[in-house]
Amino acid sequence: MYEELSAPLPDKKRYLERIGFTGELKPNLDTLNRLILAQLHTVPFENLDVYDVGRDILLDTKSLFDKIVVQGRGGYCFELNGLFMSLLQDIDFDCYPVMVRVVWMATGYMPISHCAGIVTIEGIRYFCDVGFGGPAPCSALRLNDPGEQQSGANRFVFAQAPDGDFIIYRTVDGGREQLLKFNDRPCQNVDFLAPNEYLSQNKQSGFKQMRMINIAREGGSAAINNNVLRLHQGGQVEETLLDTEGKLREALLNYFGLAVSFPLKL
Repeated sequence: MYEELSAPLPDKKRYLERIGFTGELKPNLDTLNRLILAQLHTVPFENLDVYDVGRDILLDTKSLFDKIVVQGRGGYCFELNGLFMSLLQDIDFDCYPVMVRVVWMATGYMPISHCAGIVTIEGIRYFCDVGFGGPAPCSALRLNDPGEQQSGANRFVFAQAPDGDFIIYRTVDGGREQLLKFNDRPCQNVDFLAPNEYLSQNKQSGFKQMRMINIAREGGSAAINNNVLRLHQGGQVEETLLDTEGKLREALLNYFGLAVSFPLKL
């Protein structure tokens, strides 16, 4: 009944072309890190379908491939990490998805609204995430390493919560901030149907209330929150108000590679 959710990747070569990945493909740590970085620099985190259009988000492999690879779009976590897991499986990585609770800047107990992946290489388990849209690592992190791990410009630490879950912290001035909380129990793609329905359709979902777009760039990132463009570069932030649909479309194309034909909210 749900076989299409775990169908094989339609065209690995075309996916690799979409993210600009070249070189040898082996299921090792170097390949994994290069794939993560390539994806983060080419495929934006974006919720245009949810916020601007209000359409259903489909999680079957064929639909994800068509949207992200063929149409050149992005997506949010269930889409981006879902298709990325399909790519890793096609390359013979030992991997599986996990459900994640976002605790970054949380003021209460938040619902599970995110997914990521666990990849095992030579007996070592790694956490990888190409669909957070926030201050996530840009490389794989050793899951059972209690020390600080550098990833790009950030440092991260895993800690164990009293309930046994893992919590990822980012080291910041003055201490640490929590980002994600998750159990390392393997999930199946079908498990994400319910939280995906909530995120894409429920009026309480943050994705229904705000346009969110983000992509990593060399030395920084670009983001749009509602109609404000923020360019992060070298520790500096430049903000621009996109107060017309034309300016918004221009920013989507120039900074995120997104060309869409549907109306955009202002």
